[in-house]
Amino acid sequence: MRDKCKKVCLVVCLLVLWAHLFSAPVLADMVATVVWVFDGDTIKLSNSAKVRYAGVNTPEVAHDGQPAQPLADEAYLLNRRLTRGGQVRIQIDKEKYDQYGRLLAYVFLPDGTFVNGALVEKGLAMVYTTPPNVRYDRDLLTLQRRAMRERVGLWASADPGKEAFYIGNTRSRRFHSPSCHLGRKTGRRNKVIYRNRLEAFYDGLSPCKKCNP
Repeated sequence: MRDKCKKVCLVVCLLVLWAHLFSAPVLADMVATVVWVFDGDTIKLSNSAKVRYAGVNTPEVAHDGQPAQPLADEAYLLNRRLTRGGQVRIQIDKEKYDQYGRLLAYVFLPDGTFVNGALVEKGLAMVYTTPPNVRYDRDLLTLQRRAMRERVGLWASADPGKEAFYIGNTRSRRFHSPSCHLGRKTGRRNKVIYRNRLEAFYDGLSPCKKCNP
């Protein structure tokens, strides 16, 4: 009887531990001061951490002899106005770092403003989903769809593209030109055919960085 009770207690303890591990956040929210703004979606914190905004992508600023992409400077200026010199709350999703070692995060101001979302709402950033970091996926897509309907920022003169169709991958959340080998490899279950780029953006997909459709 005593052995049976021990086994039951052990099982209960393991279940409690399992529930705690899988319900706890990867990293508690962190508050820090922004000491530098690199561009529309990258900042440096007072603890020296370099933060790349999760779930969004802004146009590239001028670098390495390459000119700035359209509205890159506007995205940078908005990001700087919102964050530089002030405190922000950094929220981490499931994957903490990108391939360059930058902290992937959702950034909030003391008044609750969601900085990632503010850039999308103004049409100065596009949704850029990178699974498994999808915590605010739906919120960001709602803001992007509104910006597209109102034709603000990047959507004021958005290019529908010149291809006859585009191949979307609902798993990777990317879309491709018909000739892209990554697009052609997309499995039937995850494949969606779009008539133009805007349809893909409206569904929350982002352009493949290999074929740049």
